[in-house]
Amino acid sequence: MKLLLQYLKAHKWVVVLALVLAAFNIGFSLMDPYFTGRILDRYINRHNELSRTEYIWGILGLVGLAICAAMVSRIAKNFQDYFTNIIVQKVGAKMYADGLKHSLELPYQVFEDQRSGETLGVLQKVRLDSEKFITSFISILFVSLIGLIFVIVYSLSVSYKVSLILCGIYSNHQLFKLVPKS
Repeated sequence: MKLLLQYLKAHKWVVVLALVLAAFNIGFSLMDPYFTGRILDRYINRHNELSRTEYIWGILGLVGLAICAAMVSRIAKNFQDYFTNIIVQKVGAKMYADGLKHSLELPYQVFEDQRSGETLGVLQKVRLDSEKFITSFISILFVSLIGLIFVIVYSLSVSYKVSLILCGIYSNHQLFKLVPKS
C-alpha cells in the first residue's frame, strides 16, 4: 500500500480532482428524491390551494432543477471517469516501467534463473491489479462513503427513523456493486 501511495503522490491533484468530481456526481444524483419530495409537498398535495399558473410553473421549475441536477451529475461522472483513467494509465505505466527497469538491472545469473515471461506476467498482473484497485476505490468505496453521508444528513433533517432505513437500503445497494458478475 505504501508503494501505491508513492506512485499516487505524483498525481495527487488529479486524484483530488477525481474524488471531488465523484462527490459532485453522487451528491447531485441523490438530489432527485429531494426535488420529488418538494414537488409532492408544495404542489401535488396542495393543488386545491394554488392557482393553475402557480401549480404548473412551480412543478416545471422543480422538474427543471431536477433535470439540471441530473445533467451536472452525468457531466461530473464523465469527468470523474476521464481523470480516473488518466491516473490509472499513468500509475500503471510507471509501475510497469519501474518493474521492468528493476528486472533488467538484476545480474545476468539471477535474471537467467527467472523466466522472462514470468517476470513480465507478474509485472502485468501488478499493473492490472493496481488499476482495478484505484478505479474501484474512486468509483465504489469513495462514492458509497459520500453517498452514505449525504443520505444520513438529508434523512436526519426529515426524521432519524428515515435515516436508519435509508442507510440500510443504500448500503445493501452499494454492496451489490462489489459482488463480481458471473
